[in-house]
Amino acid sequence: MTQKKIWSPLPEAGRDCHRMLIKVDPGDIAYLVEVFESHESLGIPRTIDQAEGIVEILASPDYVEEARALLEALKEEMRVDVIRM
Repeated sequence: MTQKKIWSPLPEAGRDCHRMLIKVDPGDIAYLVEVFESHESLGIPRTIDQAEGIVEILASPDYVEEARALLEALKEEMRVDVIRM
């Protein structure tokens, strides 16, 4: 069974949501989601392509800098490649 890739151009961030796109090792997606869920207001992670490790973080404009800081801190624990910040 082959995995179907879900990949489409992402719309620009509006005033209500800032979209960050990152790439991690596929085995680290669950940990990334757990970390963001434990910091409830920083961002909502969405897996875009599980096989490639592409994850989108949806952040409120009020918490964009904190979400970016969390991603920077995670770089000490795992590979986090920024596609779009």
